[in-house]
Amino acid sequence: MNSPRRQLRGRQRPKPRLQRSRWTTVYALFLVVCLVQTGCFNEEPTTFYGKSVPPRAQEFRWSDGGLPRTFDPAFAAAPPDTDAVRALFEGLTDYDPRTLAPIPAVATRWESSHEGRVWTFYLRDNARWSNGDKVTAADFVRSWQRTLKIGPLAPHTELLTNIEGATPTVSQPDSTESTPHFGAQALGDHVLKVTLQHGDSSFPALVAHPVFRPVKLPDAEHTKPIESHELISNGAFQLSAAETDRVRLERARNYWDGDSVSLDRVTFVNTPNPEDALSAYRAGDIDAVTNAAFEPLALKLLAPYKDFRRSTFGALTYYVFNVNREPFDDVRVREALALAIDRERISRVDLGGATEPAGRFLPDAMSGEKPVVDEAELLDYDVNRARELLAEAGYPNGENFPVVRLLINRNEQQRLVAQSISAMWRTALNIQTEVVIQSWEDYELTIQAGDYDVVRRGVVMQTTSEPTNLAMLFGRDIQPAPTAPSTTEGAASAATPEPQRATLIESEAQALKELKAIPIYFASSYSLVKPYVSGFDLNVLDVPSLKRTRVDTNWSEPGR
Repeated sequence: MNSPRRQLRGRQRPKPRLQRSRWTTVYALFLVVCLVQTGCFNEEPTTFYGKSVPPRAQEFRWSDGGLPRTFDPAFAAAPPDTDAVRALFEGLTDYDPRTLAPIPAVATRWESSHEGRVWTFYLRDNARWSNGDKVTAADFVRSWQRTLKIGPLAPHTELLTNIEGATPTVSQPDSTESTPHFGAQALGDHVLKVTLQHGDSSFPALVAHPVFRPVKLPDAEHTKPIESHELISNGAFQLSAAETDRVRLERARNYWDGDSVSLDRVTFVNTPNPEDALSAYRAGDIDAVTNAAFEPLALKLLAPYKDFRRSTFGALTYYVFNVNREPFDDVRVREALALAIDRERISRVDLGGATEPAGRFLPDAMSGEKPVVDEAELLDYDVNRARELLAEAGYPNGENFPVVRLLINRNEQQRLVAQSISAMWRTALNIQTEVVIQSWEDYELTIQAGDYDVVRRGVVMQTTSEPTNLAMLFGRDIQPAPTAPSTTEGAASAATPEPQRATLIESEAQALKELKAIPIYFASSYSLVKPYVSGFDLNVLDVPSLKRTRVDTNWSEPGR
């Protein structure tokens, strides 16, 4: 398989934890020295980490895990690229950074019909490109068609596939033909009609994602990444300079809502590693640090400071069942295995408190406008109920239950989690587990072959759209039947069963009822933000708004 979905999955998998090496000890000593110097262990500790003197101008200096490598919405996969794209380009809608509700952007309003299958967006007439041209509905249509033509090379093409006619096989990177029967239509300059394959009540939230933002193309068939010197943008900021050690954005002159933008300049600063970012922040050379791979010791030492922030991030680690194999085709077995996992212990003990236990598939903060799942539907740790369910399924005290073949990719953190869960299943249910650890390439091939019972998966959620997130979680993991009998002890019998027919998971409540997968934990995101910075709000999607960010140039620490 070489579909956009599989390419997307490979790009989105969470980065492995930093390997222990010689510099880790040096880093730990460095942190202790830095934190002692700033008063962490003094009798009168300081409130904020390092120097907190605001710059004289409205400039925001940001260490965002590196420098943006592309400014093209179609090719931006993750921060800092997506953060730069959000600043440079504006879509139909944007997210309120605090509530994640969709708010007007290029579109002033929108309406739906046919049970959420047809959406009409009404564009403002004063939206302009940085060259002065009007932003039109046709710009959105052409940009979305271009992304589909780019295909798997555009990391988030999958998010467009609910649009009518936008199937992965419709367009290829070398295609020069327009997408046939495409569901996005420009009804004049200021009206955009979008017809979906399946109704989505949260589609206005989905189109806030960077991949839906329009681009001004150098030519009609341009499918390569747009170079910085070709860039024409329509957002609150425009590109000023792209250098080896920093990228500068300045307030856009033609932006329709320029009066609401406080910052005159945004500078992405290159800090190659976490200790460089901490050193620059402590010295007052940068105003915020995000997307830094802090070691657990750093997190512990930084926690007391008021400018240190932690939030739940919409990146889920979960285990998927091969429901084409017995006994995992029985929901009672799947529920028993799910209830026998102590997620709180995994997050608090095994992972050092660096993650959030997941009793559901979507974080609470991602509920958006949909009702929150009833507490009774959440997955709790319940060994007694797990044993009852296993007995009802015909395996009292785990008798005659096959050895579970648990597949994970090679990663130290995932190895620890798998071993912990294996021990829980053994202790609670008397079930044995074989943990199979493979390189990423072999791991992907094994999934395609269906040669596993349970497999570890990870997904970084790109939107608050429930149907989109559920499709990312479940729509891509339909296992094919193995082409040959497995020789692994306790695996499927020689009589290969037919794969079960895929069913659409339409709600989180349905996902928790069918339990084709087990949520394990959500990731956490960490940041340092100077106290004189306001409006830089982090959220479960990790999408702060630079448009709302402001520097209080007259700020001073209270009591000093």
